Amino acid sequence: MIHHSTRRTAPAIGPTRREALAIGIGAAAIAASCARPTVAAEPASPFLSSDIGALKRVLVHSTKPNDHLIGKLDGGVIPSVEVDRAAMAEQQASLMRLLSETGAEVIEVADALEAAIEATRPSGVFEAWLDALYPRLGADPAAVTADMILGRRETMQFELGPDGNYRHRTDDARSTMWTRDSAFMTPNGLVICNAANPIRTHENQLMRFLYAHSPMLKDYPVIFDGMEEGLVVEGGDAMVADEKTMFLGVGNRTDPRVAPFLARRLGMDIVTVQTVEREFLRAGGWSGDGWIGELNLLVLHLDTYFTLVGPKHGLALPYLMEAEYAGEDPLSRYVRGARADTGMDADDAEAALKMLKDFGAVRRYAAGTGAEERLGAMKFIDYLKADGYRITFTGGPRPETSDEDRFRHFMSVAYPEQRRQATNVVQAAPGRVIAYDGNPATKAALEADGVSVDAFFARDLWSWHGGPHCLTQPLERIAATAADIAAAKAPTTAAEATDGAAQRR
Repeated sequence: MIHHSTRRTAPAIGPTRREALAIGIGAAAIAASCARPTVAAEPASPFLSSDIGALKRVLVHSTKPNDHLIGKLDGGVIPSVEVDRAAMAEQQASLMRLLSETGAEVIEVADALEAAIEATRPSGVFEAWLDALYPRLGADPAAVTADMILGRRETMQFELGPDGNYRHRTDDARSTMWTRDSAFMTPNGLVICNAANPIRTHENQLMRFLYAHSPMLKDYPVIFDGMEEGLVVEGGDAMVADEKTMFLGVGNRTDPRVAPFLARRLGMDIVTVQTVEREFLRAGGWSGDGWIGELNLLVLHLDTYFTLVGPKHGLALPYLMEAEYAGEDPLSRYVRGARADTGMDADDAEAALKMLKDFGAVRRYAAGTGAEERLGAMKFIDYLKADGYRITFTGGPRPETSDEDRFRHFMSVAYPEQRRQATNVVQAAPGRVIAYDGNPATKAALEADGVSVDAFFARDLWSWHGGPHCLTQPLERIAATAADIAAAKAPTTAAEATDGAAQRR
């Protein structure tokens, strides 16, 4: 673990439950105060300066075969059994091995939670937090473990109550594996997120408790708390470009109103990338049925359609974020034709066409003041190129021959690879990214542009609409330099390729 002289000490532990009750403070009030991380009054020295560079510490949540898959807010009449938990666990373990091989210290949420529980038992803080957030586990708080909170105690998963019927005591925590969404580090401190989907609220509550009380995470100052501010923000929409700039996807899973707040609090320029145009986003997010729902999942977060792969180098879904193709991108061409000859709903089609035409519009909010600056008709890729960025496109180079060739290439190559989370990669070492296997065109394009790709089989992960970027919450990085890039390892060796083929079998 790296030591920094500027790190904050752990927040002070509050009164015991008995003491608090004696002075008239209820358990929920204790939990609300004691589980709340202290928000830093001033920006901290950076633990990372961008979303690229060598990973030093990263928070993850590994899926386990015995993870419970029934949630309190689930609406199904019967529970789903389509998830192959063992396969998911095996595939995610490949990511953990790749992270460790790069030299990163990998911290598991379960371990950080167990440490937080043990640190707060003596004071009564843990018991109060448990009573407030997990009351059905509160009858015997001394026996509660991290695995019980995370739904991994098998004896509790399918209990019958006194009436002989199912008794729900433990919640589905599987989505916690997308740790990027629940909190993210910036050059000036940590941002605790506030999920659009109410089913994921427990992840943000869990992160607040961990960063307030876990000895493994106590040194990271919280600079902004989305739950406290009452603004919906998810980490998959945040991309730290450099110490002065953050990219932020808005309209789908992050409220546009959060951008000026972050600009003022973080002291960074916030460049927003529009998914769906809207004034605000309430809890629950934006969704839809039919084709518009599919489009929603295709571009769920910013990291679904854009990630950083090197200094001034991005990987991006083609066409949709360039003003030149507004309204004439391949998906718009498909929708306009298909709505006449298929069962596509007309209102659905119109909503999709409006979204696609405006998708990728950018605005900038000034550091310190949050003042909004519209950037004209340019879209995100236009903005990046004007700023000197290189862009590698998902699906590889675009045909330059004809509209029909470009349309065919997008629909048959780029679009399928996008669905397999080809754009959703994470850099763990300079010049190298970790990606899902099964996207050969994107992999070849990255390697042709000087980026090595460590790919792992992930069929049961990508179907849940997240990638390696979503599965990691970087805490500390060493900034990439030109020398780092030049000295990066060569592309995948023959031995590594053979090992990957064996894994696929």
